[in-house]
Amino acid sequence: MYPEAVDVTALWTAIETAAEQAGIAVYVARIDTQPAGILYASPRAAEILGRSQAELIGVAPWSIMVPADQPKIQAMIARPPGAPPSLMRATAIRPDGRRVPIDVAATRIHTAGAVLTFGYFRDVTAELDALSALRESEARFRFLVTASPDGVVILQRGVVVFTNPRAVQLLGAATEAEVMGKSITSFLPPTDIGAAEKRVATMARTGEEMPPREFGVLAVPGRVVEVKSIVCEWEGAPALLALARDVTERAAMQRRLVEADRLAALGTLAAGVAHEINNPMTYALLAVQRIERTLTSLGGPPEALASIREQLSDIEHGIGRVASITRSLRAFARPDDSPPGPVDLTEIVRRSLKMVDNDLRHRAKLDLDLPEVPPVTGNASRLEQVVVNLLLNAIQALPEAEANTIGVRLEAPSKGSIVLSISDNGHGIPAAVRHRIFEPFFTTRPIGKGMGLGLSVCKTIVEGFGGEIAVASTEGVGTTVSITLRVHTGPAVGEQPASSFARAPRLRVLLIDDEPILRTVFARLLEDHHDVVTASSGVDGLELAITGAFDAIVCDVMMPGVDGAEVYRRVALARPGQEKRIIFITGGTFTRELDEFLATTPNRLLLKPFKLEAVLSAVESVASIPLG
Repeated sequence: MYPEAVDVTALWTAIETAAEQAGIAVYVARIDTQPAGILYASPRAAEILGRSQAELIGVAPWSIMVPADQPKIQAMIARPPGAPPSLMRATAIRPDGRRVPIDVAATRIHTAGAVLTFGYFRDVTAELDALSALRESEARFRFLVTASPDGVVILQRGVVVFTNPRAVQLLGAATEAEVMGKSITSFLPPTDIGAAEKRVATMARTGEEMPPREFGVLAVPGRVVEVKSIVCEWEGAPALLALARDVTERAAMQRRLVEADRLAALGTLAAGVAHEINNPMTYALLAVQRIERTLTSLGGPPEALASIREQLSDIEHGIGRVASITRSLRAFARPDDSPPGPVDLTEIVRRSLKMVDNDLRHRAKLDLDLPEVPPVTGNASRLEQVVVNLLLNAIQALPEAEANTIGVRLEAPSKGSIVLSISDNGHGIPAAVRHRIFEPFFTTRPIGKGMGLGLSVCKTIVEGFGGEIAVASTEGVGTTVSITLRVHTGPAVGEQPASSFARAPRLRVLLIDDEPILRTVFARLLEDHHDVVTASSGVDGLELAITGAFDAIVCDVMMPGVDGAEVYRRVALARPGQEKRIIFITGGTFTRELDEFLATTPNRLLLKPFKLEAVLSAVESVASIPLG
């Protein structure tokens, strides 16, 4: 049952209050009079329209709109009673000129004495601003995604539902249509499909973020793409957002760096091998000399003695060849950083050819032209590294099972320079990449066949000595690499005076070496000329050097515990001046500290293997050094 009477004032107040709380403006206007005019406007209406309530009374409702919207508002108000509700977007204009977008609705009411329109409207400025900002944000997002240098893909159940142009390129497709709606695994090589499926399933199940992972691309063999994935929502459904980046160059560089680390480890190993080989070679060479001396004293048939001496000469030659190889290994393992000086380039080439002999003689014929040329300015071990690199490059460029030739030439085009050229009749360097051949890590060889460091290192070394390196290449004909070095203009290296050990008086010599056989053979040969005391370790040798009187001390550098450098330092402290008579012998060092010690210490240094004459000459020279 409804009450017989309704308090209209209370009801209107309730309606007005509810509208205010909802941010809705209310107005009532009479439209059957000329002119039509507003009879009532709520405080919210006055606020939105920038006028007081009193200023709105008598104003036609449509007159407060922009001219373009006035006919639309008039048509809405003129609709007959009972017409379906209608909502319209219009723009009101305030007295200060500001335009206010509003959503407005109105209905027509007939009373006993008048025709009224009752309407409401609300300010939609904030909504429109938010919508505009959202649209701008979406536009920026789409621009950024479209222009992104990384691929962007959205997956649902492993199927591509969104992709940007870069992702299309990375997947090896031509158009977006070739990617959309397809399983992402259809773009991966078979070896990567299992990992991709497991990754997608795990993220869909757990929602956890997965670390970046590298994948191949089926359509582009060799391409490596790093993918970072996160869980997201796309059009109201769970999805995965994958960001993809081409890391082919980075992956190749990482492989080359791993190879470089491996080569560095091999270099350290080579230094150790060279040291271990040099010790037995030394006592073998000294033993050969002792046998030769013994043959002289024994006598016998001349023919037999000549045959034995010939065989001993062959043994000595073989030892010398192995010694040359170990010296080269030692130079590669720990390059010589000594200042540039005069270098015999002819000898450098000969030593380098010995190093690559096994590769060269099975692949090509050597065309060699090595005239005598003046010394060049450089560093022997560094230049040997250059020549070996260039020889290996030439050998590896040769085609299989063909008549191949490697040419090596030395010439002096002017008084101030020497040119070494190494040529091959290989495939040549493609014209498109010739400008990149000196770039670090650039190589035309397959992965695992070269690091791309050879020519870059060669260029750095040669230019460091004031020289130049040039490459001339023709595809299908071959390549010639030429290095030009400056003739050394400083003082020539004087020859060591011939040893007078045969006429020298007997001297007192201390021999310190931890290698038993070498120490024994060495001592026996020295005893023919001098009085020898031996020590089997740095500790024993140090005690003898400090307490005894010796004309010369022959000391190995690499020894366990107390090494040659420590012997030198302690002798210098205990008996100043005696350390000057130490002669160091070594088959190679393993540490930078020992290298620096030998480089900065003026004492005589003999590299194993050596002949007795070199030791006797050194002993004679240091014995004359005054003590104190």
